[in-house]
Amino acid sequence: MRYRSTRGGVKDCSFVDAVLMGLAPDKGLLVPHTIPKVDGPTLDKWAELSFPELATEIISLYIDPAEITKAELAQMTKTAYSSFRTDHVTPIHQLEGDLWLLELFHGPTYAFKDVALQFLGTLFELILTTKKPKGQERLTIVGATSGDTGSSAIAGVRGKEGVECFILYPENRTSPIQEAQMCAYDDSNIHAIALRGAFFDDCQKIVKGLFADTQFHAKHALGAVNSINWARIVAQIVYYFYAAFQLRKQAPGSKPPCFSVPTGNFGDVLAGWYAKEMGCPCRGLVVATNSNDILARFFASGRYEKPASAVETLAPSMDICVSSNFERFVFHCAGNDTDEMNTLMDAFESTGKFAASPALHAKARSEMHAAAVQKPELLATIQKWQTKTGYVLDPHTAIGVRAVEDLGADLGEGPVVCLACAHYGKFPAAVEAALGDKAADIPEETNLTKLLKVPHRKTILANSAAAVIEFIEETMAGLPKKPAAKKAKA
Repeated sequence: MRYRSTRGGVKDCSFVDAVLMGLAPDKGLLVPHTIPKVDGPTLDKWAELSFPELATEIISLYIDPAEITKAELAQMTKTAYSSFRTDHVTPIHQLEGDLWLLELFHGPTYAFKDVALQFLGTLFELILTTKKPKGQERLTIVGATSGDTGSSAIAGVRGKEGVECFILYPENRTSPIQEAQMCAYDDSNIHAIALRGAFFDDCQKIVKGLFADTQFHAKHALGAVNSINWARIVAQIVYYFYAAFQLRKQAPGSKPPCFSVPTGNFGDVLAGWYAKEMGCPCRGLVVATNSNDILARFFASGRYEKPASAVETLAPSMDICVSSNFERFVFHCAGNDTDEMNTLMDAFESTGKFAASPALHAKARSEMHAAAVQKPELLATIQKWQTKTGYVLDPHTAIGVRAVEDLGADLGEGPVVCLACAHYGKFPAAVEAALGDKAADIPEETNLTKLLKVPHRKTILANSAAAVIEFIEETMAGLPKKPAAKKAKA
């Protein structure tokens, strides 16, 4: 399996090179040359596997065994998912009738990004200890977060030998618990950086700029934890298959599910699309957005147009103006045409918008449904399902559920699985706004709230690439030339 850039500048690279590259030098995203196809007998065999075993089988299809053997991969997946609070890793839960939830919040930081980033942490460690390029002693991770990626990345790499991790986030625009999950640890290789006056898109723009700076990238051996990194996407493919197999067992005879995906940066729903292309039982995908609805507007009109700024909402992990992974999807919908991608992305980068051709728009609409959910509907959805079933949806999951309700018959008959992206305990303000006085009766998740009571360590910087570069340069200059092994604190 080999990889290339959506913009044509990288035509052939290995999996490890793609992981270490993160963003291609031409600013494109790396994608596989081909998407593996899975037949019926293989699906039947996979249906009996545990989550780590299934992850090994799926991810191995995207890696040349000369780079990483299947035995090495099996050990990585076993290690990565040993920290989850359920053996199923990503269990499904029947909310009512044909409406199901795929619970992705049983990892260390109670968010779906743990599934990919626990794997990515073990992958980085393997690469640095046994596969690293000659002379490379460290990996410098630089990432941007709207809340969940940062904490999940930190949980995946804190204490890892030879890894320094810098996470940028918009000051005062994450939930207090999301910030605490990034700042409540004293591991010396972790650097949480709050940018004054920033939105997530500002953080993401700085990170992309650093990866596009070939001199800076090479000097510090940058590694990406955002979903621009292909390893994030391939790890997320797994739980779509696993959910379909669980549904087959719990609702025998049912049709293939439709998946509703709360969407910000487009990586999660993109993983679902790859799963569907591979042969995962799936009859459709829903892109569910909040008020930051650039994606819903594209599917409705064919115009991809950046607003003046993001809107701050109760679902902060989706407060994103520009969805980076959308480029991969558009590339595939355009028939893997790098010339068309360059035309579209040049227009977007110079004007903040592009218009898809009628054929491209029609192809995209044939692959996914889309709906935007506003604050009143979000709160009403949390209140409705808590009253009806006792189940408390986090605000992002509520958007996915409400999108299903709004689309209704457009999704056809059969089960719908909504991705439950985070535990409600991470977003108490949304729960209180939805439930009022009843929120006091909702059990507290003490593993989360206790983080609010410990000292926090963070760096506050100006919202500028220059300030971030200066901080990284000074930090890296102060490190010993050869890293000492570090052990994460409990």
